[in-house]
Amino acid sequence: MYLSPPDVHCLGPIKMELAEPQANLQAALQVLELHHSKLNTTKAINLLPANTQIREIRVFLESVLEERAQRKRFDQVLKSLLQAEFLREERIFHQQVKCVITEEKTCRVCKKKMGNRYPNGVVVHYFCCKDRSACPINH
Repeated sequence: MYLSPPDVHCLGPIKMELAEPQANLQAALQVLELHHSKLNTTKAINLLPANTQIREIRVFLESVLEERAQRKRFDQVLKSLLQAEFLREERIFHQQVKCVITEEKTCRVCKKKMGNRYPNGVVVHYFCCKDRSACPINH
């Protein structure tokens, strides 16, 4: 409304003499500065006259950038907290998996007595454990 005010003839029958409304860039810039968080930045900038200087909208742009940076930091902290919660639940789940090795247990690879356990729960003979990170059964 400040940048492209309505035509006087659109205001209806008003008995007072009104001058033709003029664009009020300063008022529009104040609205941008005060309400930057409620506005679509791209649309707001596109509504400004082409000859608007960057220094005139500097406060608005700084506010928008600071708000975006703050939101990004908040999202990063939230992501880290969610990842930590997920890892905690994973740890609890994996701690519940128990593997009891007795003298009766034999290796699924060579059928010898047990000795080593992979992270996926497969227990093999020490001799059959070539790489602790890669299970020979499930690869």
